[in-house]
Amino acid sequence: MTQKFAWMQGAKRVIAVDYLDYRIHYAKKINNVEVFEFTKFPDMGEHLKEITHGGADVVIDCVGMDGKKSPLEFLEQKLKLQGGTLGPIQIATKAVRKYGTVQMTGVYGGNYNAFPLGAFWVRNINLKMGQAPVIHFMPELFEKITNKEFDPKEIITHKIPLEEASYGYQIFNNREDDCIKVILKP
Repeated sequence: MTQKFAWMQGAKRVIAVDYLDYRIHYAKKINNVEVFEFTKFPDMGEHLKEITHGGADVVIDCVGMDGKKSPLEFLEQKLKLQGGTLGPIQIATKAVRKYGTVQMTGVYGGNYNAFPLGAFWVRNINLKMGQAPVIHFMPELFEKITNKEFDPKEIITHKIPLEEASYGYQIFNNREDDCIKVILKP
């Protein structure tokens, strides 16, 4: 949805970064964005900075602790030293231009070692973070749905009975069955 909203807010170019084939295909097909598989680049942040000629005005991190973790990050999480992966933040730090904005709406609930504060500070990057203000955007979103500017059905890949909610969470959380979003039917 973030990709869709970026277009709605007037973005001239929208780039997505992922590593799962079905989400890459979905982003290209449904959201008409450029997509890069970050595992195929030695430094995804530097690549994004290069193709945007100095960095993006805004980088939005919607991944958080569910991102792909390195072996070291798995160990740190097991030892309770770190809550998740810093990969998305490190990519965002490099991909944003000087004086740009990084918006972190991904879930970051734990402790994080080596957060790149210095990189944000020296480049005067504006860092915004917090949970998505869904209630704030509901009136605008409802209007866009009513006016057929946005169809939320595009992101629904699974409709299952309420009694199978745990299965719905499992396929979403474990990235199974090409799951993007699950709707529970009462």
